[in-house]
Amino acid sequence: MREFLPLIASLVAIAVVGLIEVLLLALANRPWWARRWIRRASWGLPLFGILMVFVWGLGQFYGLPWLGMPAAILAVVAFVLEVALMLSLPVSGVIHLANWVTDRVIRRRRRRDPSRIDTNRRALLKVAAASLPIATVSMGLAGITHAFTEVKVGLKPIVLDQLPPSLEGLRILHLSDSHLSQYVTLETMAEVLTRAEPFAPDLVVITGDIADDLSQLGEALNMTTQLRPRLGVYACLGNHEYYRGLPEVHRIFERSPVPLLVNECVTLDVSGTLLRVGGIEDPRFVGGGDYAFFKNAIDIMLSTSGVADFTILMSHRPEALDYASEVGIDLTLAGHTHGGQIGISQRSLFEGIAPRGYLWGHYRREQSHLYTSSGVGHWFPFRLGCPAEAPVIELRSRVAG
Repeated sequence: MREFLPLIASLVAIAVVGLIEVLLLALANRPWWARRWIRRASWGLPLFGILMVFVWGLGQFYGLPWLGMPAAILAVVAFVLEVALMLSLPVSGVIHLANWVTDRVIRRRRRRDPSRIDTNRRALLKVAAASLPIATVSMGLAGITHAFTEVKVGLKPIVLDQLPPSLEGLRILHLSDSHLSQYVTLETMAEVLTRAEPFAPDLVVITGDIADDLSQLGEALNMTTQLRPRLGVYACLGNHEYYRGLPEVHRIFERSPVPLLVNECVTLDVSGTLLRVGGIEDPRFVGGGDYAFFKNAIDIMLSTSGVADFTILMSHRPEALDYASEVGIDLTLAGHTHGGQIGISQRSLFEGIAPRGYLWGHYRREQSHLYTSSGVGHWFPFRLGCPAEAPVIELRSRVAG
């Protein structure tokens, strides 16, 4: 039953947003609603989306990816177009209302003489009313298209004030939020690892939400070890591991070569420097994870090891930085946010409304650093100005920088 929850949620979302879109057209944009083809299209969009969800479900039930994946993508297209129209049609409605009110005022002043109506003004308002829906629909389609472009793999230098000399230039491949399923597959993961190989990462960390389809999890974990990083591959939990069934996730990890660190650490000797790599559990719930949660998890994690010269924390959620900075954790690697999947100038568009959310990129608090990845994948294929990524974090000292 758990695997069909996304289908049910998609069905409800498409139906509800589609109904809102139809009502906005019928009530607020009557000049357009008067056209038969627009009425049919407005009803056809949600009906098409609902049909695609059912086809997606059939493909999933019978194990037919060639049927399920295209249907899932088309269902997303329908939903994104509904949302684009839902956001823009109120503004178009206001413009239509302004046009209607202006016409009535002019007619009264000019004794109802239609020939005196300013046709240029009416044409300009018609263009203005149509421009916003066209723009939002275009951005919606662009966002879907960009979600299927190549995952960015490249160096992300992080300069630290007190970096042990033996860790100078250490490279960490950070994999997060791959959400392996119909949108992001093992083939995607293989391409990412192939493009990461020339960077010769010393360590690979996986910060949760690896596979929404657990049948792909074991193979994905095996693939990450093929890079043969000299310091190994380690993973922590994300909220989707809980959603998909934590007991099964643990069984898959137990059969894999990748250790799953849950509120625990490993200590690695790097040319005499003690490098501690730890991972914490996830609060599971949307919006979960207050300061007390991360304090408890990190305290337990640190208690599982002795002293270290440098500590890397794997936390699915970036909010762990607040407490990590208080206990001297040098570097936190996180994901979860997907960067909001909409960005501008290498930052999330939503950065301003979530100042403590650490949504995407490099952050620093005191002497503690954080990199929040926008993620290898997504459970909803829409990205605009915020590409999927698998950063290779390179540690540098200020001297080297």
